[in-house]
Amino acid sequence: MKRIVFAVLAVSMGSNTVWAETPHSDVEQQLQEYERRLQQLESDQYHSAVDDRLRINGFISAGMSQANADTTAGEASHIDGADDDWSHDALTRAGIQFNARINDRAEAVVQLFASGQDDFDAEIQWGYLDYDLTDTVAIKAGRIVAPFYMHSQYVDVGYAYPWVSPPAEVYQLAPIKTMEGIEAAWSFNTGALSHRLAAFWGSSTVDGGPRTGNANFQADDLSGINLTSRWQDWSFRASYSGASVTVPQDDLNALVPPAPLLGLTLDDVYTYFAGLGLQYDDGSWFMATEVARLSFSNWYPSSESGYVSVGKYLGKWMPLVTWAAVYPDELDEQLPGALNDGLAERQKSWTAGLRYSLTDAIALKGEYSYYYDFSDEDVTTNGFFVVTDGGALENDHASVVRLSMDLVF
Repeated sequence: MKRIVFAVLAVSMGSNTVWAETPHSDVEQQLQEYERRLQQLESDQYHSAVDDRLRINGFISAGMSQANADTTAGEASHIDGADDDWSHDALTRAGIQFNARINDRAEAVVQLFASGQDDFDAEIQWGYLDYDLTDTVAIKAGRIVAPFYMHSQYVDVGYAYPWVSPPAEVYQLAPIKTMEGIEAAWSFNTGALSHRLAAFWGSSTVDGGPRTGNANFQADDLSGINLTSRWQDWSFRASYSGASVTVPQDDLNALVPPAPLLGLTLDDVYTYFAGLGLQYDDGSWFMATEVARLSFSNWYPSSESGYVSVGKYLGKWMPLVTWAAVYPDELDEQLPGALNDGLAERQKSWTAGLRYSLTDAIALKGEYSYYYDFSDEDVTTNGFFVVTDGGALENDHASVVRLSMDLVF
């Protein structure tokens, strides 16, 4: 196309007596200059279009943690990766997100994520198409967020919340972050309240982590509904989801060695998760609370948990304190007591934290968590601590120190 334009220019210039007298080399030089300018113009237009269509942002968290837990044998570590040595892997992670605008209603979203817990092997954590059916109704399909908690949308973005890590008693109850599926959401108002009502359906494979011997929990027909409502400085969230959960028999046998003798299986078991959350943040005070329940409709113990967190903004500083707890529920009395002890999870904790906003995009945080009350008359547990070599926590308490630097860009 460019050559055609240049040919036309050359013909028109040939009809002009001034250009006719111009040496051929000068004409060629002029044509090359025009071509360079056209290429620059096209390049500027292209980059402008790319800038308008593509947004890139990301986050980085660099952290370290250490646990102090006496054991009868072996070594203890918290399920977030903290053990008796300072660990720099468990709290270190990074992500970069690409939002590509396809047209006025459609957008493609891809997020790459890597964490120290997974040896920094990058993976596509999100990859979905977001389409606005109307001004108030949108659907997304692909690899999306599993919307269980108040902070599920940004659970890995440490800068987005005041803790170094969200309270494990709730956020590790069902450690599922993503799913493959579809979500439909409706945004609407009732008076001064704004709401977002969403329903989803899909599937997910969840690594239960060290506390389950890294057993894979396959959640099929994972479906649910959640409602988020906002009024001034208040946010409220309610969610319910259910799935047909299966654990491969080999994984189950490793988790529960007596399983073959007792005839235990975990195959297509209906499991549900329910949660409620309330948050207040006026820039002077911060308060958040969530309660959750994870229930299996078989012999596997169900759990209930919750936390309350209160913080105060003092310029760039924010001290906060959090109380949290998790309890086992619906224990199968037909199972050996030792088996219930190994599967049930019980603990309480107090956490004192401090956040400092170094800049508008960088936060420094530290916290000290004291864990206690791992056992009662029904069960003797290690809570959310994993002890090697068949050992157990020697005392009814343990602690974890966490430090982090979180940034967004």
